[in-house]
Amino acid sequence: MEILRAEPSDANEIHHIMSVTSSLLEDKGWYCIDTVDYILEHIMDQDKGIVFKAVQHGRIGAFFIIHYPGGADDNLGHYVNLGPEDLRKVAYMDSLAVLPDFRGKGLQYTLMKYGEDYLTPTSFCHLMGTVHPDNLYSLNNFLRLGFGIVETTRKYGSLPRHIMYKKI
Repeated sequence: MEILRAEPSDANEIHHIMSVTSSLLEDKGWYCIDTVDYILEHIMDQDKGIVFKAVQHGRIGAFFIIHYPGGADDNLGHYVNLGPEDLRKVAYMDSLAVLPDFRGKGLQYTLMKYGEDYLTPTSFCHLMGTVHPDNLYSLNNFLRLGFGIVETTRKYGSLPRHIMYKKI
């Protein structure tokens, strides 16, 4: 399994992985699907974020989007009372999904750790994310990586979410 930076030509396949993942969930509130444009934006614009893909035998089995919210009003850094300068140092562990036949290989953890290692030498030192409280698999991966729950609230159209935070 190789972890590579996603390319524009990967956007539709990444969106397909999102759709497949969502369709298999009993509770659709666990995962929010992004648009192809959002995915492309994060592949092509280094000021918006970065997208990684896990590839085996030429096939994408999982992906991970990291989002840089900048000074946006909805920056999750407000949950930990970051000031304006530190808000620009926030990176979201934004969207990650693994195809069913690639599960059981620790790819979610591996991709999140890879993303954190990628961010460590950059100015992004406040890592944040959200996870549905009942999604124990994702929650446990955040916790294994040293994230803590800073608040439980409603996000994304009133869906319950833990707000996760880690400083690197």
